[in-house]
Amino acid sequence: MKRLLVLDLEQDDPQKCTGKRMIRMGRAERTLRPRGLSLNPTSLKIIEPEDTNRFSEITVIDSSWNKSDDMFFSKFRQHSRRLPLLLAGNPINYGKPYKLSSIEAAAAALFIMGEREQAIDLLSLVKWGHTFLELNLELLESYSKSQDLKEEERKILRELFGLSL
Repeated sequence: MKRLLVLDLEQDDPQKCTGKRMIRMGRAERTLRPRGLSLNPTSLKIIEPEDTNRFSEITVIDSSWNKSDDMFFSKFRQHSRRLPLLLAGNPINYGKPYKLSSIEAAAAALFIMGEREQAIDLLSLVKWGHTFLELNLELLESYSKSQDLKEEERKILRELFGLSL
């Protein structure tokens, strides 16, 4: 089981903020600075299988997609990782690649790092959590078994979209 931390930047509607929900429901703790592995959607480094043993804590940077850009996220580069291609299941960004809510990002990282039960428990906190899992189960299974997530993501992008990176 990984310890989840939320760096809440107070940019989202408190009623819809999944970072706050994780804290309220006792699944994460608030932090003032990133610790352990930081989930950062602009990181150049993708999450790796070795991260499972390297980090016991995962920090979710909870900010608004509308208020955050590369410059914003550059402040959080140390020990940061991005997630591979996944589709949002939340109502605001449904079906959009890479545009995950904080709870989706945390659950995906947990799933990929072998903490499947913790990930499913986390997703149960939102009524659309099952939608995220249904959209991405095959991808999450594939990523969790891969020794090279960057190559696995490339393969999936080629298969789905004909893209070669």
